[in-house]
Amino acid sequence: RILMEIDMFRLAAAVPFVLAAVCLWAGGCSQPPTRNAAGRVINPEVWLCHGRLAELAGPDADWDFVGRYLTGVKLYIGKVRKPRRGTSGAGPLARMLLDRGIPVAMECGGTLGFARLDDTNGVRSAAITLKATTAFAERGGRMDILEMDGPVRRLLYPERRRRDGAISRTQGFKSIDRCADQLVLFMKEVLKTHPRMQFWLLTNFPNWGYRDYPSYHSRGPKRQDWGDYDQVVRTVIAKAKAAELPLTAVTVDNPYEYLVGEHKSAKLADPKQVDWIRRVRDLEDYVRSEGLEFNLIVNSEAGGKKSAQAFYEGTLKMVDAYVAAGGRPTRYMVQSWYPNPTGVVPEDEPYTMTNLVKAVLVKLHPELADRQGPDAWPGKKPD
Repeated sequence: RILMEIDMFRLAAAVPFVLAAVCLWAGGCSQPPTRNAAGRVINPEVWLCHGRLAELAGPDADWDFVGRYLTGVKLYIGKVRKPRRGTSGAGPLARMLLDRGIPVAMECGGTLGFARLDDTNGVRSAAITLKATTAFAERGGRMDILEMDGPVRRLLYPERRRRDGAISRTQGFKSIDRCADQLVLFMKEVLKTHPRMQFWLLTNFPNWGYRDYPSYHSRGPKRQDWGDYDQVVRTVIAKAKAAELPLTAVTVDNPYEYLVGEHKSAKLADPKQVDWIRRVRDLEDYVRSEGLEFNLIVNSEAGGKKSAQAFYEGTLKMVDAYVAAGGRPTRYMVQSWYPNPTGVVPEDEPYTMTNLVKAVLVKLHPELADRQGPDAWPGKKPD
């Protein structure tokens, strides 16, 4: 009897672990979202990025629900460095985000194709980026993360803007290794000024091939346009680890229409013949195997060019499609660089950016749907 009771105890103790394993195998069970000390959702996180985030700091800005559960915001370096004329710039936004304890990332180029293509590129590129981080700090904010947008591609195929406004590409560095070495120097240089800065590596994924997959437009001798991104991400991660640098995540930019094969391809007659979602999932699995986090930008190119409503609907379809494919990003980055939507707030006005973020939060964490009103704030409500 004693042995039976011991066995029953062991079985009971094992049940939670067995259920957890079953949930993981099945693609995840519905569980209360994990939150940080401020009550912000972190499992998975939901972030916001838009060119007009200064609206969040307006005196009548209404984004109470999103302000409670949003994990972070991402700013464009151009908006930090050069605010629009007639606006107060990033000052009020910087101070407000710091007061509310909302983490801030800044999307920048990292190593830049116009910062002299030699072994001083990393240091010169860092100096350009540090002008923006310094300006943000002087306005009362704190920058936590630099998201480096296509730094290897910028050195492999640097872009030049001609006098007529057209962009031409020239051959830059001839090896991924050399590009990655300059990126390491970039990160080291930034850390001298910001020792707690973290770094994310961002890629425009459709324009790269990946392992045996073609690029979306399937151009070039190997049908991979800029090349095989597997070589890029492996090289950068390995060199960052060797240098003990805080490269903590890889971000994928892959709009909805490219994710499901609806966008017209330059060379593929039927893009739907390629499993583009599986391609992103394969990269996610690799990134996680290296101990890094994985971020997915969710948006709709066709929607962003058409209307705020179309952008809203396409973005939610992208979230649904990736979840259904078993995706489990650390962060969903709700981001637009398109003409739509133009409005950021209020959150209860249909199809604004915060209205969309609110919908994404509730879609990923349905239990938040009932958490509205002043008593629902799980931590200290921001002033």
